[in-house]
Amino acid sequence: MIYAIPYILYILFLGFLAILYHQRRDDEKFCRNIVTYCALSFIFFFGFRGFINTDWMVYYLEFEKASWDSFALYELGKSREPGFLLFVMLNKSIVPSYHFFIFTQTLLHTYLLFRFFRKYSDNVALSLLISLVFEGFTINANLIRNSTCIYIFLNAIPYIYERKPLQYYALCLLAISFHFSGFAYLPLYFFLHRKLNRWVYLSVFTVCILIFILHIPIFLKFIQASGIGGDFVEMKVEGYTSLYGSRGIGLGFFERLITGILVFCYYRKIREMRPENTIFINSLVLYYISVYFFSEFAEISKRIFTLFIFSYWILWCDIIRCFYYERNRYLFCTFVGFYCLVKTATNLNAPIHEYDNLLLGGIKSFQERKYIFEKTFKEPEY
Repeated sequence: MIYAIPYILYILFLGFLAILYHQRRDDEKFCRNIVTYCALSFIFFFGFRGFINTDWMVYYLEFEKASWDSFALYELGKSREPGFLLFVMLNKSIVPSYHFFIFTQTLLHTYLLFRFFRKYSDNVALSLLISLVFEGFTINANLIRNSTCIYIFLNAIPYIYERKPLQYYALCLLAISFHFSGFAYLPLYFFLHRKLNRWVYLSVFTVCILIFILHIPIFLKFIQASGIGGDFVEMKVEGYTSLYGSRGIGLGFFERLITGILVFCYYRKIREMRPENTIFINSLVLYYISVYFFSEFAEISKRIFTLFIFSYWILWCDIIRCFYYERNRYLFCTFVGFYCLVKTATNLNAPIHEYDNLLLGGIKSFQERKYIFEKTFKEPEY
């Protein structure tokens, strides 16, 4: 648990701000100050971080090798996405430091994320807390390209509801220029705003749960039945399954089960809170499909559902407001707080998660972190 302590402390800090935000929610100036504290803490925590988690091993070396010549020789499918490469080179031209690049990227993320929260959250501090617990720590510290892609898309959501395709697709193309996973957002313009009947929602949710509980390899079955790619693709898919494993029943399963049930129970009330909540409910459905339809591929499933996890960040806050009795709200908030602490302590407790900060006594070097990484993932000797 020792490695998770800095993350737990940050969650407790945001929880304290969320309580203050709720108690003084009618004081506009006070709430603006709370949002400012949240933004500054976000920049401090992620903008000055050291080499934490795993993906920095690749990105640090790529940053060191990056040049305007490599950008000019960009090859589709062989190089990083053009928007990301351009962003790297602009940063490197100003200050040739990987940590400066991380800092400026965090500034961009802060602007995009808080712009999204200010529009759709009634308690920005609580939404930030929930976002970090539900994949946010990984998204911000590890998925350097994906994170920018996701945050750009979050700011394209208003154009879905307003039916402004030019603005929506312009932002989607910008998101794709940072990570090709953004292609998944392109078709959403045509159906994400459509009101889904609550019984249809329940049916899809139930099917997802049954697929998971009964261990139905639906994606593998589809590959086998369709014959896409022939025996080669089928062999690769089966190999990927055995390599990365599948999802099991754990705390995450019950968390999704409870969330799905609560959204169904308060379906009408959630949609009445704001018109755009239809988009977040539909995104939650896509999240469940991503988790359970690809449950035999734990790694692939995570890559896909991360694109739609933002629905949690808004809906969990809105669920709290749905309880009629104040006592029930406090009980649910207590459960949410306890679960967030447990989830953080469980998911961020490996040596690779050891947190250090440039402003708090410096950070471990690349070589030190590389040694920790290799030691953590060293195959056991028999």
